[in-house]
Amino acid sequence: MNAIAIDFGSSNTVIARWNIATNQPETLNFDSLNRPAPLNTLVPSLVYVQNAQEEIVEIGQRVIDIGKDRAQPRLFNQIKRRLVANVRYVPKLDGVKVTPEWVGSQFLRELSQKLRSQQFFPSEIILTAPVQSYEKYLRWLEESSAEIFTPNLPTLPMPRIRILDEPTAAALGYEAIAPSILVLVIDFGGGTLDLALVRLPKSENIAKWGDQIGVNRSEWSEHKAEAIAKTGYTIGGEDIDQWLVQDYLESRKENLDANTENVDIANNLSILQFLMERIKIKLSETKTASEIFFDLTLQSAIEITYTRQQLEHLLERKGFYRVLQSAIDELINRSFNKGILKGDIKHILLVGGCTLIPSVRSFIENYFKMGKVYSHKPFEAIAHGALMLSQGASVQDYLFHSYAIRYWDRTSEQWKYQPLFKRGQIYPTRHPVELLLRASQPNQAEIALTIGELESRPNGAAEVIFDGDRIVMQFGQKAKETFQPLQADANGEGMPQAIAMLDPLGQPDCDRLKVLFSISEKRELLVTAIDLVAHRKLLTDYPVAKLQ
Repeated sequence: MNAIAIDFGSSNTVIARWNIATNQPETLNFDSLNRPAPLNTLVPSLVYVQNAQEEIVEIGQRVIDIGKDRAQPRLFNQIKRRLVANVRYVPKLDGVKVTPEWVGSQFLRELSQKLRSQQFFPSEIILTAPVQSYEKYLRWLEESSAEIFTPNLPTLPMPRIRILDEPTAAALGYEAIAPSILVLVIDFGGGTLDLALVRLPKSENIAKWGDQIGVNRSEWSEHKAEAIAKTGYTIGGEDIDQWLVQDYLESRKENLDANTENVDIANNLSILQFLMERIKIKLSETKTASEIFFDLTLQSAIEITYTRQQLEHLLERKGFYRVLQSAIDELINRSFNKGILKGDIKHILLVGGCTLIPSVRSFIENYFKMGKVYSHKPFEAIAHGALMLSQGASVQDYLFHSYAIRYWDRTSEQWKYQPLFKRGQIYPTRHPVELLLRASQPNQAEIALTIGELESRPNGAAEVIFDGDRIVMQFGQKAKETFQPLQADANGEGMPQAIAMLDPLGQPDCDRLKVLFSISEKRELLVTAIDLVAHRKLLTDYPVAKLQ
């Protein structure tokens, strides 16, 4: 299906399509709309109104390029926040009331026209919506989508409009997915810090998740995420840029010398803020970053340099980490009131530019030590995840059980289990899981590979409590892991799925086998075994079991 996904963000917007050739999501980059590299996957969420009466506007990077991005009545930013907030003051421009809905519609209409000008005629458009105000956002799209996305050619049909909440889209984009699991999305962008804990839809058919414009929503309850707890603060990357500007100007006043006092940097704050944004971005990758400020009038230049440590000290002084701590604590407390403990949150998804800051990522990882933090695609996870709706993906593409390999621990003289794939793992896998195995005794002739399901089951007495209209079994003791072999003999003893013969015989004092585990598109567990002593492959993509 020819689908386009639009993640309309407070500071930036991402547009993506499904690339049929690569069978992967692809972020679109349009001249004059997208930011320059390295952020060229992003469209600034800006609208400059040239003439409201005639609906002539500029959007995206074009607003910055023509110098209209400074605060003024005709410039609108943070459009999404205005859309979901209760705005009381509505300005008038050219005799037209410029409501947040009007501005948002203009932005999406310009995007739609740009898509058509580049010969993109989608049969389906998927938009993402904030879970905090999902219904209000959905009503706006229902009222305006026909006008925004109607093709300008009569021969083209009206595309189907789908809506998906952002946390669910992020979970799909990060492949942290299974029906009804809890996911925490930390969206830390240019202007806001938003946290949302949601339970993913109950339906096993991902293709039906979300809402479809024109369809009775009462029929779709099992296809929508349940918001458990949420919180938000008005703080983000733009604040950091401002703090860097202030810090630099203050330090410069204290250290003026003959070479710098003539450079009129204080009267070029917009340029300085642009440079500080670049420095902030660079410090996510390197420990030191520099930019050159050049005064065209005086033909003078100065170098501005910051270290990552200086940035972190500045964030500490400004209370940045305290706000992050307060936001997470607040969400955890609200979740506790719904019967959900911190340890129940296993999937933490990071989106937004501020999550690229190493200290922010470390802070969150340390807070949720028992969970898995997903952070490798903070800008594109939501748009890419939304595209999964168009692919007819179902939960059959994800494992329902966790799997492990059994091995003998000589030190403790007991069987132990090494996890291979966790419940929710997408397949086919992109990268194999690699293990190094040794012989468990001298002169061992073979190494048996015994695979099984690894389940976490409560151990101990249970207390029956009520959570809303649900009965919940609450256990006081730590859950116990159990290993169930995929194959067993008549006595219930585990049988190996594969046996690697060793020649020469194996010894317990060195690594002997490198074993690679992967899952095929047919849900088969494939094993490749390499003898590190004999330097040869014993097994190559050998199918040992069909997983569930």
